[in-house]
Order: sequence, then structure tokens, then C-alpha cells
Amino acid sequence: MTFKLFVEGPMHDHGRAMLQARSDITFSIHEKMPAEEMKAAFRDVDGLIWRLSPLTADMIGAAEKLKFVSRYGVGYDHIDVAALTARGIPLAICGDALSASVAEHTLLLMLGVSRQIAVMDRITRIRDYATRYTSPGHEIQGKTVLLIGLGKIGLETAKRCTAMGMKVIAAGREASRAAAAQHDYAFVDDFHDALPDADFVSLHLPGQGDGHVLLGESEFAAMKPGAYVINTARGSLIDEDALYHALTEGALGGAGLDVLRNEPPHPDCPLLALDNILFTPHNAALTEETGQSVSEVCVRNMLDAIDGRLDASCVVNRDIL
Repeated sequence: MTFKLFVEGPMHDHGRAMLQARSDITFSIHEKMPAEEMKAAFRDVDGLIWRLSPLTADMIGAAEKLKFVSRYGVGYDHIDVAALTARGIPLAICGDALSASVAEHTLLLMLGVSRQIAVMDRITRIRDYATRYTSPGHEIQGKTVLLIGLGKIGLETAKRCTAMGMKVIAAGREASRAAAAQHDYAFVDDFHDALPDADFVSLHLPGQGDGHVLLGESEFAAMKPGAYVINTARGSLIDEDALYHALTEGALGGAGLDVLRNEPPHPDCPLLALDNILFTPHNAALTEETGQSVSEVCVRNMLDAIDGRLDASCVVNRDIL
């Protein structure tokens, strides 16, 4: 039997080579294909390797022969898991293949915004060295970081924060008291309880299914004056209007954002005008090393599904297995 796969590209050469090595698989890679065209292409595919386009119930319904979906990453709030589950189709994700990269990027944003790296780079280029005395940065050693989410990425971030001399407080639905205690991290059931104590608040949760934000006006008001917000998770977790007001009215010290609600942001997005935000273009996991490892795990999940040995720990809707 030959299995036909649709890859919502692009794909690292390593993963492509793994697929090419299998004589029982045919695959095609498609980038930026409109949803209606994808639906037409889905009718005879057995498996989907999926990146970031929305995968809706309507699209899933068009894939009459679909048996497996392998996510090229870990987040899946853009995929209709309920529609897959109703069809008995497992959704596999890449586990901790990108955890180290995102954790490193989180530290990069923490250091970058607290030391005002973007501003300091600019004043160096215009030779305005006197400004360095009027706008000093802050060290992260000895500071407290609240990690909302202590899954694989949260744990890797916590390890690095501890190595930098920070105190870690864990909270969120992916955190547990037992996991925090195992690593000697403080733990709170409700992250709101730790907001007044945190110098940094870093998000490590998937998007809320109902679109509800985690950090809004009341949360920013509860935070310590001068604190920083870091987001390498999902832009939908933050009320951006409330963040703008908190940053311009002096309540917060700054923010480091790898993700935004709209990507790329609209040209008139008011956050873009602020010096106390450090932006990156949703590239926390885009390193050469992670590109190879994610493609390998993603393709391995698909091959294991085809061969009947898919690891249940990689499956989101594992109840159907």
C-alpha cells in the first residue's frame, strides 16, 4: 500500500530526506496554498504534515481518506482537534524538539529588554554615547520570574533562569506543584497571586480556546512597577491595548514579544512605536538545530503512525488510540 501525504510546507531537508527514503510514501509540499485549493487537494491524502495554516473542521471533512495528522511543531490552537477526534484521527506533536530553542529565546528577550539592547544599538550607530548614562538597564540576577506554564518549554526556561541567579515561581495549567517541587521552584495555584512579586512575567501556555486573554488591564495593574512581560507563546494571550497603556503610563518597565495577535502586525500598531518593547518575528524556534530536530520528530511521528507504532505520549487526542 502507498501512503499519500500532504505537507503544508516548508520542510527542512532532513525531514524531506526521511520521507524520500520510504518507497511506500508519496508526498507533495505546498506553501501558502489557499484553503479552498487545499480542500481540493485533500480528497485522497492519507496524512497531513502541518505547520501554521488554520486546519478547520470543513477542511478536515474534505479529507475523506485522512488517517493521521503530524504537527510540524507543538502548538495546535489553529487546528480543530475536536473534528479530528470525531473522525478518530490522531494529532501528533513534536514534544520537546523545540523547547531548548524557545527557552534560549525567552532569556534573550529578558536580557534584551532589561538591558535596552535595541535602544543601545541605535544610539551606538548614531554615536550618541552620552545617552547611556541617562537610561541605565537592569540586571536579571537576583530578580524573580513568574513562569505561567511549566510544560517542556517552561521547564527549560526555568533551568536557564535559575542558572542566571533568578528566583523562579511557577503557575498555570501546565504547571504542577509536584513538578515545581522536584526542581525546587516556588509554586502558586493561581498566577494572579504572584503578579505583585514578579520582576518578569513570562508566558508558556498554548492559546486559550475561547480567545480569553491571560494578561489584561487588571493583571498589568497588579504587577510590580517596572516589571517586564515576556511572550514567546501566543499573541492572543495578551490584551495589546492594555499592554500599550501599561507601558506608556509607566506601570511596566518593558516587554519582550516574539508573538503578536496579528502577524505581521498592522503598520499602525501602536506597540511598534515604543522603545521599551523588544520584538522578534515569531522566530523563537527558528534555529538550524531546531529545524532539523523538529522535522525529524514530525516525520518520525508520521512514519510511526503509518507503521502502527505511534507513541501515545506525542498524541494530543490520545483517548482515541
